[in-house]
Amino acid sequence: MLMNRPIPTTILVIASFALPARTASAHPSSGIIVDQQGQVYFQDILGGAIWKIDAQGKLTKFYDKLGGHWMALDGNGSFSRADLKLVKRITPFGAKPTLLVAGGGAPIVVNPDGNIYYGQALLDGGKVSVGLTRISPDGQQTPFSPDLKKTLEKTDNGVFGLATGPNGSVYVSTWDAVLRVNQDGTVTTVVHSVVVEDCDEDRADHKPTNRLPYLRGLALDARGTVYAAATSCHRLLKIAPDGKVESVLKAERPWSPTGVAVHNGAVYVLEYTNANGGRDEGWLPRVRRLGRDGTVTTLATISRQGR
Repeated sequence: MLMNRPIPTTILVIASFALPARTASAHPSSGIIVDQQGQVYFQDILGGAIWKIDAQGKLTKFYDKLGGHWMALDGNGSFSRADLKLVKRITPFGAKPTLLVAGGGAPIVVNPDGNIYYGQALLDGGKVSVGLTRISPDGQQTPFSPDLKKTLEKTDNGVFGLATGPNGSVYVSTWDAVLRVNQDGTVTTVVHSVVVEDCDEDRADHKPTNRLPYLRGLALDARGTVYAAATSCHRLLKIAPDGKVESVLKAERPWSPTGVAVHNGAVYVLEYTNANGGRDEGWLPRVRRLGRDGTVTTLATISRQGR
């Protein structure tokens, strides 16, 4: 059920994708969104819920039948009336802005170019590889950026996070790199072989690859600075346009960042307990905000009993 919605928001669910083991589909959620009103939405996968923190800081359960792994905001409602095979609408037809929720291990983003992009397992001659698929508002699905696919195969990497960038570009996080995919499909490396100097090493359980720092959720600010959740280092990273990397937020064990959003100069971080372990170790979410002045505020912590 929906509670305390000041604006109509459509939630769409994208079905789980069959991803190869290296994409780490067995993991807690990375979905966190901040809308134009400053309301925060985040996913609680074991609780099967989407929670909302309103602009006054009040926490409510926004939806109680779905956790999911990833979210994206469709501000223009381009998909609010779309009839898409992979999409299930669970809030009013035609409402906007539209909140998209993806299951499985596939990150999702709505680009200003009007298309959805998501990381999906691609079958190529019986070999499983990972790349991007683009979905248009009329439901057309096409593989996007052969160059990205080749880059991921060459470096034995997966798509673990997505974010929109300037000029319709899509930023991609992998185990240890951030890549920019341009509108023509060409790929530019923002930073590769990321090393976190103060890494609190906590490698992922996922096999066969579990490289540090395991970059997951991504977000960009207005200046093109990238913020990345370094899940296997218990750190939030700030990556300058020139590729300089620094830790700007530390998470004490058992918490580790999994998702990131930026709004009005502040950075919102979704963190989970035991994020690199199995669900039997307990995946409990919390949200913290890193203010423009460096102040860190805990906005919400979810226990097994709810709030």
